[in-house]
Amino acid sequence: MSLVVLQSIGIDMSSEKFDVCFKEQDINGKQTIKGTRSFENTSTGFKAYLGWCFKRRKQCKLIHVMEATGVYHEELCYYLYESGEDLSVQLAQKVKYFIKSLNLKTKTDKADAKAIAQMGLSCQVELWQPLSKGFKEIRDLSRTLSKLKQGRCRILSQLHALRRAHDTFEESLRVMEELAATYQKLIVESEASLLELVAQDDELKQRIARITTIKGVRTLTVVKLLAETDGFRRCSSIRKLVSYAGLDVVQNQSGKSIGKSRISKKGNVYIREALYMPALCAARHNKSLNVFYDRLVQRMPKKKQAVVAVMRKLLITIYSVWKSGQEYDENYQWK
Repeated sequence: MSLVVLQSIGIDMSSEKFDVCFKEQDINGKQTIKGTRSFENTSTGFKAYLGWCFKRRKQCKLIHVMEATGVYHEELCYYLYESGEDLSVQLAQKVKYFIKSLNLKTKTDKADAKAIAQMGLSCQVELWQPLSKGFKEIRDLSRTLSKLKQGRCRILSQLHALRRAHDTFEESLRVMEELAATYQKLIVESEASLLELVAQDDELKQRIARITTIKGVRTLTVVKLLAETDGFRRCSSIRKLVSYAGLDVVQNQSGKSIGKSRISKKGNVYIREALYMPALCAARHNKSLNVFYDRLVQRMPKKKQAVVAVMRKLLITIYSVWKSGQEYDENYQWK
């Protein structure tokens, strides 16, 4: 019997349950399925799952691999982490392309769990680390604030249409106006709560204040970026940070055919959302970024492409100032 060197458990999550597949690989590279099963996505299901794993566990490395599925995977992640287990959470897009590479024709939860288990055996997957408690609170509130602003924008658009429509019922206008006012009140309260959370940590407050000397960047922008990256601990390099934000460039070229280049958008949408308005402001009022923006506008067909480039440049600058701990110098070329 060959020596088992690695075990991987693929987990396909959903709101009510999760399907798992237990696979192992021996010293010769042969992969074997040791079991499949479904568990409830509850604390009772988590305990039953660990007990099921323990019966099949051997004296080798074991890793739990799952796909990031909204928020449904988070409770299991924290439970496994607190139990001392190694786990990896993979982006849905990455899992999708890995499954495509296997040329599988069947699409079921059980088949996906099997493919994810194989991913854990075939690829070097990064271990998952939880957000620090302080940044998790800030992230949750920051995302709530983002949804409130989107809701207010939607209501204002509907209100504008009602005001321009013929003979709109006054009661409808009153309700929509009150709803818009409620959204605005909650936005103000959420922003105040965010700033209050930041103020509780003197060191964090000082480091954020240092970054806000960059023209175009205000406190809430920095707070959102820190919350989404766990204080940039999730990104060990500029390249990884740009990719995580979905601002990395995707090129389309084959032989003599040259397609359009674009950003991947396969990253954290909240980071891109937080950077867009500051980039517009920085492109006008930040000395170095204004020169950079004007140069790009002259050679790019669309101004928005230049704005996206400024977003990327601004993100790198914020990251560099945070990591270096130095004061921002407008004339210095941050890398």
